[in-house]
Amino acid sequence: MKKQTKEEYQQLAITAKELIKTMVSMGYTCKDIEAGLDGRVSYRTLYRWMNGDSIPKRKKDVAALAQLYKQYKQEDK
Repeated sequence: MKKQTKEEYQQLAITAKELIKTMVSMGYTCKDIEAGLDGRVSYRTLYRWMNGDSIPKRKKDVAALAQLYKQYKQEDK
């Protein structure tokens, strides 16, 4: 794996982990997040990402997580 690509995946993993943990701390579960993503990513995968057992492979999934976080943040206001 190229060094740049490896670093990109590591950054995706960090971003996904932070987003999921933040949403969980807001009171949402991995199943809630799965529903918010319309099943794009399973709750088990989200749980693995949150615990660092696995990393995201698609940038679009992390972008969707970020969008969902923004939506949840707006709803909490």
